[in-house]
Amino acid sequence: MRRPRTHPRIGLALALTIPLIHSQAATLELCGTFNSMGVIVTLEGTDDPDRDAAADVEWRTGVEPYRAGFPLTRVADTRFVGSLFWLEPDTACDVRVTLSDPDGGPIDGVALELTASTRAEIVIPPAVNSYHVATDGNDTEGDGSPGAPFATVARALAEAQPGDEVVLRGGVYHQGEIDIPRSGQPGAPIVIRGFTGETAVLDGGDPMTFSWIAEGGGVYRATVNAPDTYLVAADGERLYPYQSLSDLQDLVWGIPGFHASDTEVRVRLAADADPNTAEMMVSRFNHAFRVGLSHIFFLDLTLRHFGQGSYAKAIYLDGADDCLVQGCTFFMCDLGIGLKREAHRNVIQDCDFSDTVFDWPWDAVKTGSSLETGGIRLYDPMTGRGTVIRRNTFHDLFDGFGVCPGETAALTNETDVHDNLIHHCGDDGVEVDGRSSNVRLWGNTFHDVLVGISVAPVYTGPTYAIRNVIHRIGAGNSCYSGTAFKFNSGYDTSGPIYLFHNTCDALYPGNTALDIKSPGTWEIIVSRNNIWSGTEYALSNANTSQPLDLDHDNLFTTLPGELAWWAGLSDRHLNTLAEIQSATGQEMSGFNLAPGFTDAAGEAYTLSADSEMIDRGTLIPGINDDFEGDAPDLGAHEWVDVSGVSIIHR
Repeated sequence: MRRPRTHPRIGLALALTIPLIHSQAATLELCGTFNSMGVIVTLEGTDDPDRDAAADVEWRTGVEPYRAGFPLTRVADTRFVGSLFWLEPDTACDVRVTLSDPDGGPIDGVALELTASTRAEIVIPPAVNSYHVATDGNDTEGDGSPGAPFATVARALAEAQPGDEVVLRGGVYHQGEIDIPRSGQPGAPIVIRGFTGETAVLDGGDPMTFSWIAEGGGVYRATVNAPDTYLVAADGERLYPYQSLSDLQDLVWGIPGFHASDTEVRVRLAADADPNTAEMMVSRFNHAFRVGLSHIFFLDLTLRHFGQGSYAKAIYLDGADDCLVQGCTFFMCDLGIGLKREAHRNVIQDCDFSDTVFDWPWDAVKTGSSLETGGIRLYDPMTGRGTVIRRNTFHDLFDGFGVCPGETAALTNETDVHDNLIHHCGDDGVEVDGRSSNVRLWGNTFHDVLVGISVAPVYTGPTYAIRNVIHRIGAGNSCYSGTAFKFNSGYDTSGPIYLFHNTCDALYPGNTALDIKSPGTWEIIVSRNNIWSGTEYALSNANTSQPLDLDHDNLFTTLPGELAWWAGLSDRHLNTLAEIQSATGQEMSGFNLAPGFTDAAGEAYTLSADSEMIDRGTLIPGINDDFEGDAPDLGAHEWVDVSGVSIIHR
């Protein structure tokens, strides 16, 4: 029997940049993460002035034969960029790039060879010294031992040296804006963690109980301790930050909110309830930690209510390298983790990011709320490489998270985003918008989002989305229909975008699986071996001036008599696959078949044993070489028979 799996040879790793080598006129650079490797070839300005050269890549480990990778992509006059996928951590790879030029120029036939390794898995070594912190500790009389803990994290960090750990016992610590005085070292990080089996909470909210004075019309006022807070909550629900007192008084967005001016905070709660009878929280700290150092590890902490002032966030990796955030919970922070400047090789894994804004009106969030950041965000200027975001959960946010700086980036990002769960987001599950080159998204699951993945725009390229499952699109509180990918933007041209082996099932009525809207410009969108299953159209294209290469996908909709919608045609409704092929030249080897999911209603998007998606795909070197059966299967999961038992393999 065959069993379903998501993709071959998935391991875990990060970014190691290997020095350039020169071979004639071209140079080769390799950047390894845990499971991927960026391949960058730079030419001289006169090597290929008409840009018709090509770059093929091969790789191997050990003494095995070379195998083909996915060809490199031309992203500039003098640069090819690509990635190797499904690598194992801490593994040396021999890489060979062969250049060809039909003009027979100086790079024709040039072969560049280089060996580099993927990043080894992160190891958290036993601590040399442990400094304990407890809510009943004492900074003056304590020594950080289990029997005489410190009271503050800052006091413990003043003692911690590379290889040491700071251990927080269970309880709520109303502490923030904590200084970390020194870096860890390779193999000897400084670890800040919660005590095993206990919940240590760093809370940016003010523990003081404020007196709220009625001003009429359901509005109450209090004087608080920190100016210009941007986060106020009532009974565990965030209040909307109205931009003016009159807007608050009128509740122009129809939801409870607050307005802050210096230390004066006014609130209006649901049903004009008295805040003196509610559990009120007013944030007084902008951040918990701002890290400009290296080798700092945060483990098993809960961070909540960091939202005072502008650009608040719980953890700010501002030029920090080789940091780890693992197993942490981020709740109701203006942002969970921000990364900026030369922040290299940072890993965020096994964390939970959430808020209470999923059902807020879409227009309200977009109009001055500044709450679109989500759980993680990379900021300009950002030139760090090798960020890995894996196995996290993002939920009840507006946007789940963002993984690219807007404009300023290194030559390539070398960012891996994989095996995350993103659900109940009022807008985009993940935003790749911005400067994106060698950004790779695979094995992620999105549901109950308006849009799964936004690539609007992704400058430079290439950007890869492989074996993601996106279902229940069109969710949230807006008037917009949903789609798996968002391409439309009024910004500059996106680089090449590759969509391979994704599964999209709209499920909710009135949503198109692959909806290409206008405006927007891009070099190319390439789609192969995907399942686009809609409840309105499988495919809609309102931006027909832009280049598309769609083939070997399955197009399906539950809407009777419809299949696709295509602007600029005398009859824009294309009812059959044959009509799509004839009118557009797309999907010439595509399919229009019922997908045959195991249990879509139960969110099981593996393929059933009788699914017609099995063995229908096309071979994509470097992407699906290890397929089972006669050909790759369509969608995110490959079906493999093993004694009639279905197992997902990653």
